[in-house]
Amino acid sequence: MLELRDVSLIRDGKKILQGITWRVNEGENWVLFGRNGSGKTMLLEVISGYLFPSTGEVIRFGKRFFEADIRELRRKIGYVSTTLRNRFSGWEKVLNVIVSGVYGSIGLLKPPEPLERDRALELSKIMGMECFLNERFGILSDGEKQKVLILRALISNPKLLLLDEPAMGLDIPSREDLLEFIQKISEENKTNVIYVTHHTEEISPYFTHIFVLHGGTPFYSGALDDGLPEEVLKEIFSKNVSLLNVDGRYYTILSNSRK
Repeated sequence: MLELRDVSLIRDGKKILQGITWRVNEGENWVLFGRNGSGKTMLLEVISGYLFPSTGEVIRFGKRFFEADIRELRRKIGYVSTTLRNRFSGWEKVLNVIVSGVYGSIGLLKPPEPLERDRALELSKIMGMECFLNERFGILSDGEKQKVLILRALISNPKLLLLDEPAMGLDIPSREDLLEFIQKISEENKTNVIYVTHHTEEISPYFTHIFVLHGGTPFYSGALDDGLPEEVLKEIFSKNVSLLNVDGRYYTILSNSRK
């Protein structure tokens, strides 16, 4: 699905990412984990093709950059981020926001086609959002907007879904609804997921692997069947950390003393 080979990203003389080597296989769902400022969002921008690495190579679906049209590759990658959410007008209809995912555009230049309407309705019913299709995007709550953007990302049946902290700002019930929806929709559409977070409680049993960034460099990578090592969190948070595992969900307890 995806392979990064010794990728680095330099901006204004500063190394944002360095030495990123990572492979995502079909059927794997990854958590991309790290503190704020560790480079997680920048790495998603590189994966999605909106930023080009300063060095190294990104192979998407078995194709190198020069072997495929990046626009066609992006159609296979659904991308949801807060930055994207803020680019949509509050006056845009929810239906148009969802259908814009077919074209990879912000808004639509023409009314949705009947088949596009049908697909948007089909997807929105899965999440109980069909009653919002004719509403304005701006009246929705943050959680509802996130759901709409995930529907937008899924409408073109992507092979890979990139979610940049999708539960940010959500209360606990809304977060759980969102995690359940992500699992349901990705399983039904056979879509692989890379989910960015810095909260361990968002790591549900649905995820198979975790990749940890620390200071823009790879720190840990492994299967979640082996568990999430406390030592990893102690190092990146510089705190004494205890992990509580309840039915495959991780809850973090931090002490006030440094490690």
